Amino acid sequence: MVALLLMAKGNRMATTREVRSSQRQRRVRVYTAWHPVLVALLEHVLPEGWYQCISEFQLAREPLRVDIVILRRSRRGAPPRPRLLTSVVGELAEHTLVHFKGPTDELERDDARMLLAYALVVAEIDDPGAVALRVLAPRLTPRFTEALRSLGCTLTPTGPGTQEGRLGVFPLRVVETVAANAREGEHLLYTVTPGMVADPGGIPALSPAEVAVFWALLEHVEQVRHPLPGQRKRHMKDEKRVVESFEQALARLVARLPPEQRLAGLAPEQVLQAYAPEQRLAGLAPEQRLAGLTEAQAVLALPDAMLRALSEEYLATLPRQTQAAIQKRLGAASGRQPARRRRTRGPSK
Repeated sequence: MVALLLMAKGNRMATTREVRSSQRQRRVRVYTAWHPVLVALLEHVLPEGWYQCISEFQLAREPLRVDIVILRRSRRGAPPRPRLLTSVVGELAEHTLVHFKGPTDELERDDARMLLAYALVVAEIDDPGAVALRVLAPRLTPRFTEALRSLGCTLTPTGPGTQEGRLGVFPLRVVETVAANAREGEHLLYTVTPGMVADPGGIPALSPAEVAVFWALLEHVEQVRHPLPGQRKRHMKDEKRVVESFEQALARLVARLPPEQRLAGLAPEQVLQAYAPEQRLAGLAPEQRLAGLTEAQAVLALPDAMLRALSEEYLATLPRQTQAAIQKRLGAASGRQPARRRRTRGPSK
């Protein structure tokens, strides 16, 4: 009897632990690696000093379950008009909620209801009239549009990739990143579209201002992969896709740059380090090739046929490092290691 009671108690304790574990798992927030990219993007296009970008909003009872960024006005007055991504950060309210769907996600029915719920939570902080909503997603879906209608919200197109309406008392703007990124000043939206995953090299030609923001995004992507000291590394959805997409996009952007922009900021010696001596001198007249070179550098600039014609006595006068480089070149050219010269012994005593 006692054994049965102990077994029953043990089963109840195990069940309780399982329930609590299940509740903790449901409360765990699934982070997507595209979320830090969006936050970095918004931080770099917002008018400096005018807004606070809150990437995680702590609720009273449960953690944030959707990718929402809050843009909160931090000073009074009329902020300057943003130059980039005006579809997202133009005409912001005192508190603007940006609900984000990355390249590998779509808008669902629940997104409409949860967006309204979080808007009401934020509205408790201040006047509801000071809250506005933005939805940033690859494209609108019929199920999300239908869910908005059930809440009394009808969207009206206002431009390529943008539609507006009112969700309850809150003005709502939906930005479809696939359609909007083709507009001037909106090209950076490509970094959060499905195209960034399928064809990173297809990123539109960026203006100088957009290129500067793209370099900043690369730094944040690197921090996703390698957090700074003291930062906790999170397991994020699509982390590998984010890193690979930005690496491929970077390669395409660099290939598009003219040579003077690629080499800007590099000292001449830094550029020349990437080339062997003979590559550095290709295309120059003989007298230009030797200008400014040391004797050893001039010898290394000679073609292999001329190197073979040099006497062993002369080669012995060159620095050991230069001799080794010559031996390696001639050995590679002949397909075998150069023979070592035997030391001549002096007369036996």
